[in-house]
Amino acid sequence: MSEERRLKRILIVGAVIGGVLAVTVSLLLDVLFADSLNGTWRDAIVLDLNNFLKLDVTVNSPIVFIVFGIILLVLAGFGAIMGVIFTFFMIRFFNFLKS
Repeated sequence: MSEERRLKRILIVGAVIGGVLAVTVSLLLDVLFADSLNGTWRDAIVLDLNNFLKLDVTVNSPIVFIVFGIILLVLAGFGAIMGVIFTFFMIRFFNFLKS
């Protein structure tokens, strides 16, 4: 396996791990702090949709799940970018130690 192909695979693994960790942490924070923050993300989405767009939606409405999914995708994308950056610096660090 060539060096370039190996580096691409390592960066992709870093992106996947970063995305999964970002979504996992955000969902765990949502569950753990739901009582102290008086609601979950879905409650906040319902409140925002009712206030800003004047929609009468409930917590179990399909549009709430769609917006929640979009938010999770954005968080996963940001986490993937951070995972690639972290992996890149780790590769550079270990290559520096190796030389």
